[in-house]
This record gives sequence, structure tokens and C-alpha cells, in this order.
Amino acid sequence: VEAKLPFQTEEGMIFLAPSDIWYVEAVGHYCSLYTIERNYLLRHSFSDIIRLCSNDVHSPLYYFIAKIFYHLFFNHIFGLKICSLLFMGFYFWLLSVPFKKEFGFKMSLAMIVLSSFFPTFLTHNTEPRMYAMSIAIFSLTVLMAVKILKEFKISYAIIFFIASSFSTYIHTYTMLATVLLYIVMAVAIIIIKEDKKKKIFWFLINSICVSLLYLPWLFSLISQFGKKSEGLNTEYDAAFFINDTVYELFSSIMYPKKWQAAIWILILLISFVFLIVKKSKYIKYVILTYASLFILCFVGIFLSVNNSPCYMGRYISCLAPLILFGVAAGMKEIKSKWIFTAILLLSLMAGVLVYRDRIRYEYESSIDEYIAYANENFKEDDAILYADLHNDYLSIYYPEAYSFIYGFRDDFNPFDNDETFTDINQLKQVKGDVYLICFDNKNPDWFLSCEYEKKYGFHFLYYDFSIYRIYNF
Repeated sequence: VEAKLPFQTEEGMIFLAPSDIWYVEAVGHYCSLYTIERNYLLRHSFSDIIRLCSNDVHSPLYYFIAKIFYHLFFNHIFGLKICSLLFMGFYFWLLSVPFKKEFGFKMSLAMIVLSSFFPTFLTHNTEPRMYAMSIAIFSLTVLMAVKILKEFKISYAIIFFIASSFSTYIHTYTMLATVLLYIVMAVAIIIIKEDKKKKIFWFLINSICVSLLYLPWLFSLISQFGKKSEGLNTEYDAAFFINDTVYELFSSIMYPKKWQAAIWILILLISFVFLIVKKSKYIKYVILTYASLFILCFVGIFLSVNNSPCYMGRYISCLAPLILFGVAAGMKEIKSKWIFTAILLLSLMAGVLVYRDRIRYEYESSIDEYIAYANENFKEDDAILYADLHNDYLSIYYPEAYSFIYGFRDDFNPFDNDETFTDINQLKQVKGDVYLICFDNKNPDWFLSCEYEKKYGFHFLYYDFSIYRIYNF
């Protein structure tokens, strides 16, 4: 649920807008505002984190762990980046040790190199979000599943139980990916003859225990997916979500480029050809991997188009290692060192350019145009109406103005300087001028009946914004 939250800086108190139910997106000046808003969320107690996350698409486990890192590093956002970096380090350790032991040096090397340059990893390796954790823990879950199917050991079973339990609470889509993994395991256990009775008994007990552990959060999940968005302007079709998935996985996040995605898709196709031509023993695993990817995408896109936005491409980041496993399996069948090296160089080239764009994103400074305009034109008795949840993050740059937010429910809004906009009459209390900030492809006619005049426009990241002065409301 959207609400303004205070955050103390050296310059004074600013107000931040944490996540709405479906979108958790904020970008900022020299660092992600998502980082800052999560920074504030972690100042809440563990019980409050559970309450706030119950209205959000994300589960609370990441915030529990991030809160510990946050306080260990003296309440600094650097602790959140360290948290993500450690989980990505654990992921690379998995590739270097247990994965190499299971699949061999060549596949381990390919996975390490590909993961080092894969766009979604370059984004999430130090980003203060839960995706590095979901990548690492889900990878551990899958690896333990493979080991159990080959040879049942109590140690594998314990690690698998802990890892899969954690996976369900990291993110909704990591939970869905874990469910798919359990389905695949169930089928595999039935087919495989070795230790069938022991594995079936263990699998049933394990599945029941993990389900019981997730049961408290299941009710919140059902509630979230059952809600039709109220007041949220969503005009996205399936093509939008498909494009977002391709760009999130295979190109720069903030500056998507088709040719970057094309390079990675070409790598996928080349490796898949070698898998088929060489009749690789891993072809079945790769097909299952891609089937899981398509199922998760289909579920998320279907719900987002027909019910309420609950899917973005980054939500399936936990499946990225499985995508790269398909590439590595195909590369294992390549006998030519030249082709093998060429694929690694292609990934290196694309990765370096993605990293360049990532640096550009971290140090984006074009918001200065808006700050200069706000300081020159907005007065303390003015009010600003934000017409979209993604416009609202701009409010931290001019917190003095009274803010109205359109498009979220008023379940949690404890601050006097912020108000949910539901009726045009609310604007009559404003003593000064009223401004509307919205995306450039919108105008006040979208949801207001009033006179208006465009005063200013500016570009920030991949957004174009317009600022309107509205009259006679």
C-alpha cells in the first residue's frame, strides 16, 4: 500500500513513497530511491515489516535478513549492498565447488563466465533488493534436488528442506518456481527406480512440512492475487510484459537495447543447436528449465493483463541460472575451442556494455533539471498531485509541498503532508497553486475535469515527465 514515509538526511526530513501492492519501483538521484525507501522500511520492527509486506507482492524474509545487515553496518544502505554481494558470492561458490563436482570443470567454467557477464546478474549483484538472494538460494535448492534424485542422503535432504523453505519466503515468484521444482521432482522420483520408497516417503514428509511453514503467508498471497486494482491506471498488454522480460534478462535494465538482447538470444540458440545435434544427456533438463520459465511468465502475464499488475521481468531472476545452465550444457558439447571462446567473448562484449549502462544508471544526474524548476517555482503553500505511482518518487525532491497521490488505497497513510486523491473537491483546501506531475504521454484529462496549462517538461532515465498547472477545479 502506498504511503509517504519520513527519512532523515543531512539536509533534513524528506518523505519517501514505499511500494504499492504490485509495483516496487523507484529510481533516484545518484542512487536508487528504492534503496532509500527500503532503508526506511528496515527501521521498522520485524512485526511491522510483516504487516507492510502483507500488502505487497514481496515476502518478508529478505527484509528480515537485510534488516540485520542494515544494523550491522550502522544503519547505512551500504549494508544492503553487502548483503546482496554476499549472496551473489555464495552463488559463485556453488558454481565453483558443488556444481563443478556434479557437472564437471568445463560446465562450471562456462557457468562462472556466463554468470559474470549476464545482464540480470550485473544488475542484482549489489542492488539492495531480494533478487540476489533469490538467485543464490533457489540455485542451492535446485542443486540439492539434483543430488537427492541421484543419491538420497540425509544431509542433502536437510539442506534441501531449509533452502526450499527459504525460497518460498524470499519472493512470490521464487515460491512459484519452487513449486514447479517440487512437481518435477515428484515426477522424477516416480520414474527413477533407485530408493523409490525411501524417496517417496521423504518427499511427502518434506512437502507437507514446507507447505505448513508457508501456510501463514499463503492467506496474504491469495488476498494479493485476488484483488483487482482500484484506481491504478494499467494499460499494459501481453506484449509489454514479454518485452520487459526479454530486456530485464538480456539487456541493460534502465537502458534496454535490442542488440544486447539479440546477442544473448543468439548465444542461447547456438547452444541449443549443439544440445540437439550432439544429443546431449542434458537436453531433458534444459527443456524442463525453459518450460518452467515459460510457465512462470505465462502465469504472471495472464494475471497482470486480466486481473492486476503482478509481474515484471525481474521477478523471474531466480530462473536465470537455469537459463545459463542450458547454455553451458550446449557449450560442453562444443569441441571447437574457437567456437567455445567466441561464445565467451560475445558474452563478455555484451556484459561490458551492460556494465557501462549500469554505471550510467547509478550516477544519473538529469534530475537536476526538475530540482532547479521545483526550487524556482514551487511555493510552500502549493500542492502537487502525482497522477501515477511512478511519478510519486519525485516528491522526495520537494517535500515541502502538500502532496496528493492518485491510484492507491488509503489503508496506511499516517502523515499530514500527504493525502490520497479521490475527489476533485480535495484540491479546494489548497491555499497556493496546484500542479500535476504525470508522464508525458498523459494529461489531466485522464482523470480530471478542469482547465490546465503545461508549464514544464523534462526527461529522467527512460521517463519523460510533464508538469501542469491546473485551474478551475
